[in-house]
Amino acid sequence: MHAVLLFIRLRALLFAECRHHPVAFCETCRRGYTPEELGTDVGNGCYLCRQCGTDLRASVTAHARTCPNLTPTKPLVRMVGRPASQQSVRRSYRPSA
Repeated sequence: MHAVLLFIRLRALLFAECRHHPVAFCETCRRGYTPEELGTDVGNGCYLCRQCGTDLRASVTAHARTCPNLTPTKPLVRMVGRPASQQSVRRSYRPSA
């Protein structure tokens, strides 16, 4: 079930960001597919080549990993917390009367 939900989200991204170029390529038929050509039905056959029936999910996944429209332009920053011994302690300052 998780795989189905993941592919549904991926399809939404492909329609939003990769609408005008092929997102899947059938090695057997040598045919590329845009998101629209893959169709909107997420049921049976939505990732199959229309000519030979080859499963195109691996091609769609590879596209998602390499397409500049879907990859960040800057490397992701890893957030690392500092150990408690290195954290600065804020103290309120009260002027003496």
